[in-house]
Amino acid sequence: MPSETYPNSAVTYQFGLEPRSERLTLVDGGSWVFFSAMFSGGGSGTLTRLAVLRYEGGGKFGQVVNPIPWVGATNVSDWAMWNVPSASAYPVFIHADFIWGDGETHFAPHFYTVEAWKFDPGTDRYTKAFDYKTGRKYVGGDDGPVRVLEPEREQIVSRLESKHE
Repeated sequence: MPSETYPNSAVTYQFGLEPRSERLTLVDGGSWVFFSAMFSGGGSGTLTRLAVLRYEGGGKFGQVVNPIPWVGATNVSDWAMWNVPSASAYPVFIHADFIWGDGETHFAPHFYTVEAWKFDPGTDRYTKAFDYKTGRKYVGGDDGPVRVLEPEREQIVSRLESKHE
């Protein structure tokens, strides 16, 4: 994953820890790759950068393209690629990140913002379909892994299907 230095920051994020990939099968028989790599500054927090990788072009001058915008996930996030054929012919990217409330600690239970991103063939990019705040708090990682998406699945799929065109 490419390194990145943000404006007004002296920190260069090196996304090289715990690289992971998952093959995404497309309905036309092709495939893309869902890729992630993590940055850690040595504290309790981490940042994971996520990408969908696709090879374009033939011959020796092809290139790897990432149609998903920059999305970073913290160590108190939950993310996945779901196949929801009733809402999209392409894999849907789902991401939940914590909302830090007054008096909460890093690993305390939190409300979450859930986002869904769908691939738009017209723009050749993933675009945000919706986001919402969860109605209940989920554990923040100290009492076990962050699991937000599966308990929210019914609501997420319902929202995706209502936005299907």
